[in-house]
Amino acid sequence: MTNCLAIASAMALGISYNQLIKEIGHDGQAIIFPDLPDPGCRQGFHIQEIIDVAIDLGVAVTPIEALPFSTPDGQKTFGVNFKIKRFQNHLKNARGVITGMKKKWRHAVFWDGEFAFESPNTFHSYENLYMDIDCFYRFTQIKSL
Repeated sequence: MTNCLAIASAMALGISYNQLIKEIGHDGQAIIFPDLPDPGCRQGFHIQEIIDVAIDLGVAVTPIEALPFSTPDGQKTFGVNFKIKRFQNHLKNARGVITGMKKKWRHAVFWDGEFAFESPNTFHSYENLYMDIDCFYRFTQIKSL
């Protein structure tokens, strides 16, 4: 069984799924929530594991929230209202990973600047990406100083 965050991140990094798994050090398949059905019962991966590998490969990962908000205490919230299509503007000419909820579980896809890829051979336009998007992790090559 493969993991969508690992697949999308490997594509964004330009490496194989197996190479990413090797760099992370586990395959995400350990069952840690036995009371949940697949894939929710599995360990999976955290974006911070991906970021560590990306940095080692000379790639910066910047989170761009789809609907950012501020909170003074974790209970009261204020939604930041932008006058432009901020999120879509960040997607233009950028590559990275889009994350969010799809039906019951979290989901991730690779974004190449034009299309969202579930796998190397399965892709959608942004408009046909049926998930509740919460973040775009932009992958950018780090330039030396």
